[in-house]
Parts: sequence; structure tokens; C-alpha cells
Amino acid sequence: MTRGGRISIAVAVAGAVVLAIGFVLDAPRAAAAYLVAYGALLGVALGALALVMIARVTAANWFVALRRQAEQITATLPAFAVLFLPVLLTTRLLYVWTGDGSRLAPGLRDVVRAKAAYLNVPFFTVRAVIYFAVWIAVAEMLRRASLRQDRDPSPRLARRMYALSAGGLVAFALTTSFAAFDWFMSLSPGWYSTVYGVDYFAGAMVAALAALTVVVAIERRSNALPSEIGADHLHALAKLLLTFVLFWVYIGFSQLIVIWSAEIPAERVWYAVRMRAGWRVLGGVVLFGHFVLPFLALLVRAIKRSVAAMSVIGIGLLLVHYLDMYWIAMPDAPYHGGWGFVLDVAAVLFVGGAAVATWSMRRAGEPSLAVGDPRLAASLHYSTE
Repeated sequence: MTRGGRISIAVAVAGAVVLAIGFVLDAPRAAAAYLVAYGALLGVALGALALVMIARVTAANWFVALRRQAEQITATLPAFAVLFLPVLLTTRLLYVWTGDGSRLAPGLRDVVRAKAAYLNVPFFTVRAVIYFAVWIAVAEMLRRASLRQDRDPSPRLARRMYALSAGGLVAFALTTSFAAFDWFMSLSPGWYSTVYGVDYFAGAMVAALAALTVVVAIERRSNALPSEIGADHLHALAKLLLTFVLFWVYIGFSQLIVIWSAEIPAERVWYAVRMRAGWRVLGGVVLFGHFVLPFLALLVRAIKRSVAAMSVIGIGLLLVHYLDMYWIAMPDAPYHGGWGFVLDVAAVLFVGGAAVATWSMRRAGEPSLAVGDPRLAASLHYSTE
């Protein structure tokens, strides 16, 4: 195992110890911290999976040189399936629709009772198993076919990956949307939004592109990637990142304007909570860091072609992606003040450390380029000029 992998395991263990103490002292707060960290980091892996499939379907030549790095990020999905177990074990702490309804406000009891066929723990668990089965199956089949293509550059494999990606995108859209409904939107069972799943997907795509930018920058500096992968590839990655930054703010604003202008109290309450006190400040930080700042920066050509600048933007967007998830989920979770921020950090360290360690182990020994792809030569010589 690499030095980075060993450090990641140590970080995960440290986070796990603090979280374990937190579950003893304040189990609901620890469960909420874990759910937020898990949702934010899972989004990176899911966004990478969508990126791989979109690039396959659209025949994006420039992305071929970076595809292996995205595929390696998707290799963490089996670890996320295991890491979902604490969420399953704490459903009765996290979700007020579980139990006998005593935790529900009187006005919500009839609403939750009407949704009982869907909002129940056994079906919640079955759906989670289906989601992970779809994600892992698609990711592993694409990744293994890509690695097999390194040894056997057969057109048959390329056609298979294209067909799998086309069908996989449909399955991905459905499962990711319903996972967002189940794990995050149902924290507030009386509220709903039809674009909630799309909003989660948009944030996940921004996070995945940010993570990919950081990985490419690290591998460029360590000479794990050839010198042909340079400013032009970063430029293309930056343009796609800017596209999804705009998509994220468009979806978020669309959801807000429709719900707020309808003036239906039951629908507006979700935003009303988030527009008060500290949550309002956090929302402003997220808007500035997730949209205003990257939007302005990614308009500058020199920044889009700079490894150092794109690394900073990528790291910043990953941090703000977590804050965005925090703003979305934590106000409806079992939130308490005090020392809870320690649990937030511990949860990120545990989930993030475990994910990075898995990424490090599963990529060991793999070529850093998809050497069997017939489009690789064209991709390496890609130019934005």
C-alpha cells in the first residue's frame, strides 16, 4: 500500500474513534454528522460514474486521457455500500417517520400515515440495496471492460461499454433521484420537491469534477501522467466544471422560486428554516463559494489552464460541496449545538479516509491511461486552440 493509503487509514481510524465516543455521548447528533459527511462524499463517486457514462455516450475524445482517473474514483462505490450500514443502523434516530409517530408534529401525522407504504424501514432498506446494486454493477462492469481493453483493444468492448453507459444513465438517474429522496428529503417528511434529486445530482457532478481536477493535478506533479496531458485538458475540464456550476445554481434557484412564489406554508417551511440566523449565513457562504467565486474564476482563461489555480478551485469546491450538503440536510436532522462540530469533522475524516484508502488500494498497479482505447492518441493531442 502507498504512503497515502496508510495515512488515509490512520485518518479514518482517528475519525472512527471520535465518532464512536460521539455515539455514546450524543447518538442523534453523531448520526446526523455521519449522514451529512456520507451524502457529500458519496456524491463524488456517483458524479464520477455519471461522468464516465456521459463521456462514453457523447464520444468525448478529450476525456479519454482522463477517464482512468474517473473510473478509479468510481471504484470506491463498494466501500460506500459498506459505509452505508451506520445510516441503516441509525434510521430511527435520523428519521422522524420511523417509530410510532410520537416524534411527529400533529399536523404531520396524517401526511406520514398516507406515505407509510413507502416510508417504512424494511422498504427503505430494500431500496438502498437496489441503488447500490445498480451503481456498483454499472461501475464495475465499465471499469473492468476498460481494463480489459488495455490488453484487448477490440471494437466489441467499445460497443459494449457504449451500450452499458446508455442504459446505465437511465438507471443512474432513477436510482440517484430516489436515493436523494429517501436519505435526505425524507428528513422532512411533510415537504417535497420534484427536482430535489436533480439538485443532488448537480452538486455531485460539481464535486466529482472538482475531485478529478485535484487528482489530475496531483498525478501531473508526480509524473504519473504523461506531459501531453496539460493545459488543454485542464481547460476542457474547467469548462465542464463551469457548466455544472451554472447548472447547480439554476436548479437551486428554480426550486426556490417555484416553492417561494406559491406561498403554500407547508412547502415554504423548508426554506423558512434555512433563511434564519446561522443557516442564512451558511447559505450565503455556499452561494458565494459554490457559484459566485468559481464562476468568476472559471471565466479567466489563464486560471483554467493553470494546474495550481485549478487545484485550489477543486479543493475549494469540495469543501463548499460539503457545506452545501450540510445546509440541505442538517436543519432537518437531529441537530444540537455545542461540541457537534467535532463530530462533523470526525465524520468527514472517517468516511473520507475510508474512501481515499479504498481508492488508493484499488488503483494500485493499474495503468494511469486507458492504453487500449483507439482514441487515446487523439485525446493526448487534444487542443482547445
